[in-house]
Amino acid sequence: MATSKITSPFPQRFTDRQWARYVKQGKGLVEEETQIQFRLGDLTLKMVPVQRPGANNQRGVFPVLDRYADEIGINVHTLLTYRHVATAWPPEHRALGVSWSIHKALDAREDRFELINNPPRGTVKWTEDRALSFAGRLPHRPLTKAEKLDRVRVLLEQDENAAEAVSELIKRPDVAHRIMSNESNKRILYRAHHEQRLQAAGIRQAAAYEEEADEEEEVTREVRRREPAVDYTRASSEVLELIGMGTSFLVEMQRLIPELHVAEFTDREVRAVLDNHRRIRAALDWCDTVVTTGEKTMDEELARILGEGDE
Repeated sequence: MATSKITSPFPQRFTDRQWARYVKQGKGLVEEETQIQFRLGDLTLKMVPVQRPGANNQRGVFPVLDRYADEIGINVHTLLTYRHVATAWPPEHRALGVSWSIHKALDAREDRFELINNPPRGTVKWTEDRALSFAGRLPHRPLTKAEKLDRVRVLLEQDENAAEAVSELIKRPDVAHRIMSNESNKRILYRAHHEQRLQAAGIRQAAAYEEEADEEEEVTREVRRREPAVDYTRASSEVLELIGMGTSFLVEMQRLIPELHVAEFTDREVRAVLDNHRRIRAALDWCDTVVTTGEKTMDEELARILGEGDE
């Protein structure tokens, strides 16, 4: 069978003959390495055979291979990987001329024994990255946009690293502009900023309470000297509930309003807020009428206002 000619992709640097010789030598070394990796994996299977499902392995795999790895000067996890690949690829199913790395990339495929010798259409021969991508794993050299994004996600799994990377990226005006042109991104950033400001306000408030601890007792005495508007010991639960609701509303509004970022509101959001306040005012007017006159009837206009939803 005629051997196909190997043409150098670097004509200015290698002759075709030189390139072919280097390729041949490299393939030979990779084949030697593959044989060694499989032989080491097979050796661990001989030392500690794979147990039947449900069997109790008294000796355990890791303790034995951990000691053995130290004795022969290899990392135990590397040795365990050799064992795993050797288990997935019995000798009769290993493909000659295909590297151990490609066998490893395809080791989880149920159709691996057929696939290793028959790459999918459009693939002339297996490479490690093609095998990884085909098996749904992250290739070492991502080519597609999805593969590149997956690589970034893996590299930035830790929040601290991700935050530092984003900080560096948004210093580039083009990147920052593209991020902020996305409405979803803007809302996420604004929400995070708002939550951060609330946390900071809470910390400042706690610090202020600590600093003013000496004054609190005097303020408490002053409040006690004032005559309360309601005798809370005798007031009905309805009165207390109404006053509590109103007080909570006032406190929340006083806390929130100074923190508002009005410039970030869209026109639709502004209309929704104002419409909600209109309904609140109508409800307060109705409550005032009921409290002062005892008349609980709700007219059609009031019912319409209170029944409206946000735009």
